[in-house]
Amino acid sequence: MYRIGICDDDYLFCGQIEKYLEEYAQQEEIEIQSEVFFSGEDYLKYMKEESAFDILFLDIELQQINGIIVGQMIRAEKANEVTQIIYISSKENYAMQLFQNRPMDFLVKPIKKEDIEKIMCKYRQLFSEGRMFFEYHFGKSSYGININQIMFFQCSGKKVRIVISGKEEEEFYGKMSDVEKQLKGSGFLTVHKSYIINLNYVSEFHVKEVVMTNGTIVPISQPLRKKVRQRVLQINKLGRY
Repeated sequence: MYRIGICDDDYLFCGQIEKYLEEYAQQEEIEIQSEVFFSGEDYLKYMKEESAFDILFLDIELQQINGIIVGQMIRAEKANEVTQIIYISSKENYAMQLFQNRPMDFLVKPIKKEDIEKIMCKYRQLFSEGRMFFEYHFGKSSYGININQIMFFQCSGKKVRIVISGKEEEEFYGKMSDVEKQLKGSGFLTVHKSYIINLNYVSEFHVKEVVMTNGTIVPISQPLRKKVRQRVLQINKLGRY
């Protein structure tokens, strides 16, 4: 089952999104449970008491507490990197304000049924269809880590270090090229010959480096800077830096 939140002060719009989700669920023969919130305050109150949504469709231009602040609360106060935020707006001129909240996508009103279908397909591809675990070997044992919990990989000599959110680090003997192949299409990005990062854990993006949510500064090698910049813009669809 997929748990989806919709936070928008437009009653008709919320109903439309719910309708599109219901039609998608019937079409794909899956179960979707949705909750609607008409203000940022209502959602934040719910967030303190209930478990996280898989996806949150979040309007930017909410009254009082807007969608950008709500996103900051989700990521910073709750340390929630699980909920995938889909920002919604009637305007297109948002960029760096949203990047720090690490949204999965950005949609401009009016929203079509096809937009919702693409979001659901993208989410299922990234998080629900066989790409949930990174597998590695250490000694004679095999291990698996949920990729949503991995912040980044760092190579040092013949060892690869795995930095995991909220857990102790792991390491194994391997090559970054093999790590990159296994992570293809899973939201990870090679920024340096020694680093592969999870874009969901980037708090700041700069030309020469990225800052991860745990404060680690990861360098971007000069040959990869253009590629990294293009990839970040493509994934988030947030305009130009």
